[in-house]
Formats: sequence, structure tokens, C-alpha cells
Amino acid sequence: MDDFIIIDDEDIEFVWDTVQEQKIIFHPTIAPYGSFNYDLFSEIKRKKSFILFIDRNILISLLKFCENGSLKNKGESQLVGLIMVWAKINKISISAGLAVKERAAQLHSQEVGLIELQKFREADSAFPGQLWLKVAEGQLTEIPRVKYSMTPAPNITVDYSDTGDHYDMALSSLLHIVKLYRDKSITPADKLLDFFQWMYDNLLICEYLLVYAAMLFTEQDGIRAPKNACSNNIDKIVSGCENQAWDISYLTNWSTLYSNTDEYQEEFLFATNDILLKKIFINKHGVEGTNGLFFAIFSKKDYNRIMDYIKEKMKTRVKPDFGDNPKKYFHTLINKEKNKLENSIESSIHE
Repeated sequence: MDDFIIIDDEDIEFVWDTVQEQKIIFHPTIAPYGSFNYDLFSEIKRKKSFILFIDRNILISLLKFCENGSLKNKGESQLVGLIMVWAKINKISISAGLAVKERAAQLHSQEVGLIELQKFREADSAFPGQLWLKVAEGQLTEIPRVKYSMTPAPNITVDYSDTGDHYDMALSSLLHIVKLYRDKSITPADKLLDFFQWMYDNLLICEYLLVYAAMLFTEQDGIRAPKNACSNNIDKIVSGCENQAWDISYLTNWSTLYSNTDEYQEEFLFATNDILLKKIFINKHGVEGTNGLFFAIFSKKDYNRIMDYIKEKMKTRVKPDFGDNPKKYFHTLINKEKNKLENSIESSIHE
């Protein structure tokens, strides 16, 4: 819906200052640390439109807020208001596609995805930016309730019930990472080398996963293993990996869009308040990138060993062949990693 916002310089300053302070919107060049390079943002905005992807936590907060008229946590409602008014002020479209896909794929239901997508559309168009500004500023904690139509979004060709290759690759990777994480006999550097070699042999090289694995193996603050990673119940471990695979796949899916920016008329941003995702993204796209992270968290000897190994392997890199049916390839790999993890659990129990 068209939205004309009456807003003064003080309000605009508040919105931008709070977005910068909260560090909730990211882009590898415009906002690599969650703080915008405003000049670069303005320059690109003159040439291209922007689309803002939101994660599932933000989507859930928005839908509940609009349905119930309030949220128990005032900070949560202010965060929703901030994202909504910032997008409207800057005429940026919000996309909930990745967040919708997470639940629809978990339930194997396209209908669930289309109904939730329609709910998002109705929530997105329900209120003017002026209302969201008052919510962001804390002036409003209650809003009129939205009665969702509960009808599927029309004219959609995306299959939201399909997990997709990015999720499948993240899941197989996390299963392998958990197996290494549980092994106390291997040093963090050797764990990372093992994971890199495994990824080299089986998948595309994903720096987000390398960054996550490196920080996890070296026990960096705020970096958590998948839920129940240390359990001896394989089903619980797999469930934890499945949940965390969605987090990683937000970044990897989005990266295919921002890395080929010249192919699109839009520029793509991502909004999240998830600490893990923030730390992975910031360490991947910081000034020194992945190289700088490895230098900071490993000894000089281990750093040199890791970087020399990766550099040598990448000289002769041949991407693995996923065949005519990548889905089958990934599921076979996932099952193989599940079996390896289960066998390692059984061995440790009987030691």
C-alpha cells in the first residue's frame, strides 16, 4: 500500500541512529558490521531498489504483534516497529520468503507456506509508517488487531515445502561438525582441517560454515553448538542440527543474491537479531575476513598450517559432481553423516 509518512528530521535521526545502534540489518559492503555506510547506501539507492529479507524470529514477532495487538516484550515490539518504519521511510520492500520456507519445509506443506505468506502480506500492508514510528519510539505498545484472511497467497510459483540445496548442504555439514566437536582427542586446528577437507570432497566450499566451525571449535563467546550436540540420543542431535541448518541457510541463500549483484535490478539486505548469525556474518565480512578471523583465534603455527593447506588445495579445486539429482546426492550424504555420527556415539559409550 502507498504510505505517506509525515516525519521530521528528529524522527529520521532517531530511526537511523537506532538501526545503527541495534545492528540488525546487514550487507557485505553497505553494512558488514550491522552499521551502515550511509554514503554508499545512498549512492546505490539512487540506482537500484532494495529488498530486505527478514529471518523467522522477526517474522513471528510481526505476525503475533499484528494478530494479538501487543507483545509481552516491549523491546520486541519496538524492534518490529523499527524495522517496519525504517523500510517504509526508505521505500524498501520486505521479503519473508526465506522465513516462510523454514516452517513450510519443516511441515512438508506448501499450503502452510502460502497461508503464512499471505498473513505476512496482510500484516505488512495493515498499518502506515506513522504507526510503526510510534511503536519504534515506544509511544505505542498496542495496535489494532489484524484479522488474517487465512487464505493462501495467490500466483506463487516457489515451492516453499522444499528444503532446498542450501539447507541440505548446511545440515550435512553440521552433522559432520558435531562429530568433530564431540571428539576431545583432536585439536581445534585439526578439526577445522578435517572439516575443510570433508567439504572440499563433498560440497561447495562455504565460508560461512568454515567461520562457524572455526569459532565453535575454538570456543568463541556467543558461538553455540547445535542443540543437544553432546547428547547420546542421535534423534535429538539430528533435530538440533536441522534447526541450526536453517540459520546457516539464511546466509547462504542470501549470499547467492548479493554476490551476483550485477545480475539483479535490486540490492538485497538481511535483518536478524540472532547473535550467532550476526557473529558469523561479521567475522566473514570484517575488514580482514575469514583470514583475519583464523589469524586471531589460532596460534601462528596453526594459522600458517591451515592457510597453507587451504591455499594448496584450492589450486587444484575440482567441484564435486552432484549428478542429475542433487537432492538425492545431498540426502545420501546426510544419511551417511548420520550413520557416522551414530557409530561414533556408540563407540564412545562402549569405551
